Amino acid sequence: MKKMALRLTVCLLLFVSAIPKGSAQSKSEEKYRKESEKIRNEVWAWDKPEFNNTAVPDKYSNTSQVVIAHHTELVADSRSKLIFYGLGFNSEKAQTLTEIVRERVKVNDKSAVEEFSELSFTRFEAKSGFLRNNRSTTYVGVRIVKPDKSVKEVNADDMVLTLDSDNEKKAKLAIPDLLPGDIIDYFIATEQKMSDDYAPKQYNILLFDESPVLHYSFHGQLGKKYAIDYRSYNGAPDLTVTKNKDKEVIIDVEKKDMPPYESSLWISPQRQLPLIRMNISLGYRGFMSDKYLGAAKPGEVNKDIDTDEIVKDLAKDYSQDFLYRYSKSEYDDIADDAHKKGQSVGLNIKDMPEDEKAAYLYYYARFVRLLALEPGNVKRSINIGDYTFNGFPILINCILKGGDIDAGIVVASPRLGFRMNEVLDADDLVSAAYLKNSKKIIHIGSIYDHPFMIPQSMSGEKDTRTMELKKKILMLTPASTTRLASVGGGFALPSTNAAQNTHLEELKINLNPGETKLSVQRTATLTGYYKHSWQRKLILYEDYYEQERKLVGEKETMLEALAGNQKTSWMVENVKRALADARKKQMEECIDEAKSWFEQEVTDLKDFKIESMGVRHTDPDFVFSESFLLDGLVKKAGSNIIFEIGKIQGQPLAIKDNQRKREQDVYMPYARSIGYDLRIQIPEGYSVEGVDALKKSVENETGYFKTEARVEGQVITVTVKKGYFHNFEPASNWDKMLAFMDASNEWENAKLLFKKN
Repeated sequence: MKKMALRLTVCLLLFVSAIPKGSAQSKSEEKYRKESEKIRNEVWAWDKPEFNNTAVPDKYSNTSQVVIAHHTELVADSRSKLIFYGLGFNSEKAQTLTEIVRERVKVNDKSAVEEFSELSFTRFEAKSGFLRNNRSTTYVGVRIVKPDKSVKEVNADDMVLTLDSDNEKKAKLAIPDLLPGDIIDYFIATEQKMSDDYAPKQYNILLFDESPVLHYSFHGQLGKKYAIDYRSYNGAPDLTVTKNKDKEVIIDVEKKDMPPYESSLWISPQRQLPLIRMNISLGYRGFMSDKYLGAAKPGEVNKDIDTDEIVKDLAKDYSQDFLYRYSKSEYDDIADDAHKKGQSVGLNIKDMPEDEKAAYLYYYARFVRLLALEPGNVKRSINIGDYTFNGFPILINCILKGGDIDAGIVVASPRLGFRMNEVLDADDLVSAAYLKNSKKIIHIGSIYDHPFMIPQSMSGEKDTRTMELKKKILMLTPASTTRLASVGGGFALPSTNAAQNTHLEELKINLNPGETKLSVQRTATLTGYYKHSWQRKLILYEDYYEQERKLVGEKETMLEALAGNQKTSWMVENVKRALADARKKQMEECIDEAKSWFEQEVTDLKDFKIESMGVRHTDPDFVFSESFLLDGLVKKAGSNIIFEIGKIQGQPLAIKDNQRKREQDVYMPYARSIGYDLRIQIPEGYSVEGVDALKKSVENETGYFKTEARVEGQVITVTVKKGYFHNFEPASNWDKMLAFMDASNEWENAKLLFKKN
């Protein structure tokens, strides 16, 4: 979880309505300044004792920063006038959310001063409950309280514009003269338009911070036409909900002395940190509101909506999408085309076993739908590896059914997201198509996925649901749409193990006497969830396209297909240039990747080759090779050579002092292993010392760090292995994890001495 504090170099974003140029712009700016001054006067006059406090408990005296007070005011179309309502915000009161977030923070050291030296919208976004869009207006105020309690206000209207366009302005505001021991008191006030579509707008109350919070409070006032669904998570208090004389919903939350939350290393905020989530929407009393549309009534406050109801609503949405897609014949056509293409390469798809048939349809659909060059957007096509997808559960389900395969959809909550029995809406769920007979998953999260690979977000999830979507119906009505989908119990999804998610480095190393650079021949093999980031960096679209078109039976190359079509022939030269540019960039990516992995200077990189793209279930490993010179690991000691071999693994994960005690369970991305197989050539005329000292072994039920080393003739063979057995560990196992992680860090100091004979 990223630190929710001001970032030094990020600009404060002010989203404002379109401002005409010329004199009209000056009038608009003048109006904005007046409104800004008025709202600052109102906020600074708040009658809240906690914002007059300057004292910090002794237990937090050594903390970098302490939030003395945090308060949020939220209004949605309230008739009752809060102190800021109508102060230049949109004069139309319909469908708007208006919010003020104010914080008073004691900065105790230089690090905190640097953090607050420039206002960043990133902090405001984190402290705020909703995400803003380009149709919002923002006001800020900043005051500095000195240790003698004197107050100095920063002129927020002196912000420096870094972007000045018709519909968006970006600015930054420096906070001068801030010193350790000072208090910064700041606020942000924002109005955001609400669309009149009855769709819920999510608002989050986060009851955690990396810094201690002495007093936290929230007050909301929502007009009577609004409805709320909400949940409290991980020990967060319940909302205090009342209604005033205008039948508006009044919401209050208060919490005192919030300690800083634990290490941000390997946590799942959704499953471990206290927060309250609200879906705020316009209530609906119209036709069929109860039975079919699922809309809440105006003024309703619903707590802890049943998960099965959310899954049923999702199934209803899926069924409509499914029916629409099946009303078009293209999915049957994809299966028919795949059969014809298969025949051209000697495959009879209809006679294949179901798993093989599903895989072929998957690959063919991936080729024609995701890898096809977009004539109108060549750049996007060539950079398609940078894009991620939602798994295409409906599309894949349609294609599989078009190929007469019995398929369904499995639904789960992401393993690092909200638990299945705690979801608030369908966006909290993830879905994938699956083969009903074998329970194998068919999912496309990126163009590098292949059939039967469990999505990382679903790995190991036990609490799932399944959906069966039907494609035939006599008449489409809300009632019949509901019957298009049936929801049933699910099945447990398997977890991957450490051996399935590996990064193995095979390195042949030569030391050159008189030089400080190592000559390295490298072969890297990546499997499972380790692959994707490397594939995105290193695989060229052109190479990927050409490999797949041959395997699916497409005879023409990309350029031949373009040249043979009158509508696209003009693109050929442009595409050639784009592909050539991408190939040049690939070398830059190779160098950057090697530097990043070894954390040393890499030069003279050559002979790069992708041995296997790892994009098919029959050949799932991503493998590439290259050679280069590696600097930074060799030192001269007279006529001798010192090789700092421990640094070949880069900088291992180091656990900070404040992370060594842990009460939170450990949520890691996935079980995984990293290995190095080193073959080091002893230079002629040299002998080696320190080989036996390289050996180390620490292993327990959570993971391991092992090294072995031996000398055979003039070659030193060293193997280094590190692995995490599981994607989750209870907090009680943290010390066991520290044992092998500390061993890895200690081995970073390992050295070999090559002595001149």
